Amino acid sequence: MLKTTHLFALLLFTSCAAAEPLLKSSQSWDAGEISYPSGRAEVTSVILKLDEGKAAPFHCHPIPTMGYVLQGSVKVETKAGKTIVIEQGDSVVEVMRTVHRGIAQDGPAKIVVFYAGAEGVPTTVLPVDDPQGKYCTP
Repeated sequence: MLKTTHLFALLLFTSCAAAEPLLKSSQSWDAGEISYPSGRAEVTSVILKLDEGKAAPFHCHPIPTMGYVLQGSVKVETKAGKTIVIEQGDSVVEVMRTVHRGIAQDGPAKIVVFYAGAEGVPTTVLPVDDPQGKYCTP
């Protein structure tokens, strides 16, 4: 016999017109490893807005981070020189512990960002705030 929660999920998904997968990956866009922090799970999401030609400061994410581009185009570059361009409708798993930044291309950009972290672990860290390299790989 199905539990009530399983029955609800079954009814929900069978009544949908379609469920279109956006992304399924076991690594970041630069082929890096994804790992979860220990501790009590904490999920966060934000909408990140970048003005055309403006670069976010170099930063890193010590937790798994996924983005979905709602509007525009963004060039993401690491301090080491690796790059990727993500366009409206693209999903990406961000690099972990790797210093990088995003720059809006050809107009403003808007990205919904999801962080899969743990309580007390920051979602984003500036290298200047991490001189010991606890969160960002130098």
